[in-house]
Amino acid sequence: MRNQANPWITSNLPLLGLAMLPAIILIGALVYFTVWAFTFSFTDLALVGRKSVEWSWVGFENFERLFTRRGFLESLWTTIIFVFFSAIVGQSVLGFLLATALRGTSSTLKTVVEVCIMLGWLLPDIVAAFLWSATTSQTGLINALIVVPLGFRPVNFINEFALPVVTIANIWKGTAWSYLLFSAALDSVSREVVEAAKIDGATPFQRTWLVVLPIIRPHIATNMLFITIWTFTYFPLIFAMTGGGPGRQTETLAVFLYNQSFSRGNLGFGSAISVAMLLIVGALSLIYLRMLREPK
Repeated sequence: MRNQANPWITSNLPLLGLAMLPAIILIGALVYFTVWAFTFSFTDLALVGRKSVEWSWVGFENFERLFTRRGFLESLWTTIIFVFFSAIVGQSVLGFLLATALRGTSSTLKTVVEVCIMLGWLLPDIVAAFLWSATTSQTGLINALIVVPLGFRPVNFINEFALPVVTIANIWKGTAWSYLLFSAALDSVSREVVEAAKIDGATPFQRTWLVVLPIIRPHIATNMLFITIWTFTYFPLIFAMTGGGPGRQTETLAVFLYNQSFSRGNLGFGSAISVAMLLIVGALSLIYLRMLREPK
């Protein structure tokens, strides 16, 4: 086998090994922390105190707590709602609609819209959280421009509609990724195919549903894979805006994991939560990877 390899490769194996060293280190670090999480999920390890150095094995007790005590299942349901409306319905659908609507429009209009979309994506999470908190507060822009002029009392949206506000903020911040991906995917669709369907009498909806979407199906699955994983484990914007509150209305699994691991110091239980999140995200990834396969 080695005799059939490229002579340059065989003569430069040390150099190639050196070039691969950063990737090997990164993979090693990922494996190490994954094994760390799995190992300590079976312990009562704490962040501070005696249990931080004299921890003991507790078996599946942490995993039993996930389903027998309040917190995990409620946070899982909140995460499902957040991911569905923010990523799947919000970012994916809005990104596709924007990419479709702006395809073939004037370069000036398209540039202006793209700049507006990219600004939200490029803003740091903390800055975006501050802007949305200020906008939806009782003295914010929405109340000043809409609610009060209509004769209604100011509403503290971030307190009374916490999860919808956080969901909309994340849609605003993350739609740029879906838009860019779908723009590139639509550019790869042959205009001749679309024109042929138009000549055959297909309506705009039929051309999109029966022609365009099947062609860009792998791109749709790729987009769904990435935004689902990112949104399922998303933490900064939610924590900066609400900290998981008010109450536990916006306590997604990522926030729940942080609160249990660092606010309460239960690193063993937090490791069990992270393992559960890993298994859920892994299952979702397998579903999307199956969607990437070409239909037989």
